[in-house]
Amino acid sequence: MYKYLTLFFSVTLFLCGCKSDSVPSKFIQPKQMTGLLIQIHLIDGSLYNGLQGGDSLYKYGMGKYLAAFKKFNTDSAQFRKSMQYYASEPDKLFKIYDSVEVRIKTMSDSVNLAQNKQRMANQKADSLKADSVRKAMLRPKTAAQKADSVKQAKIRESVMARKADSLKNDLAKQAKIRRAMNSKIDSAKKLKHRKKLNAVPIK
Repeated sequence: MYKYLTLFFSVTLFLCGCKSDSVPSKFIQPKQMTGLLIQIHLIDGSLYNGLQGGDSLYKYGMGKYLAAFKKFNTDSAQFRKSMQYYASEPDKLFKIYDSVEVRIKTMSDSVNLAQNKQRMANQKADSLKADSVRKAMLRPKTAAQKADSVKQAKIRESVMARKADSLKNDLAKQAKIRRAMNSKIDSAKKLKHRKKLNAVPIK
């Protein structure tokens, strides 16, 4: 009799334990919930890092969240009810978030590693380019290159000379115009002065 009672209580405890670990089918299951929460956190990060306004967050963010729900075969209503359920079961929620944290850290480490590799590759390419330019500048010029340099220098001198002549001519024109205007002003002043003298009555 004692043996049967022991067996009965053992089976009962086992069934109770199984029941406490299971999640009702009407809620999102732990594995699916883990993937969905990861997706939601990634969307949150992408939206807020973009420094978008409130309207943009609602317009573009809502579409991304709905796409995430569709990807995991659920919707916002079931997600909300599932979160309420897991909030009432802290142990299950903590297990899910432990998995979420580990997977997000792994993804972040992978992204950082790829970015570091790309940055090092860019720095190496820039260094090689700078060395190539420096060597090209230090390399002795050929006769053709020297002739071309002299030709370019003469062209620059010719251009500068034409600009100087043009500026000189412009200044001369402006000076001539100023002299003509001053002459007209002086003539006007003299005419006005004569009119005043003629207007004085003779006593």
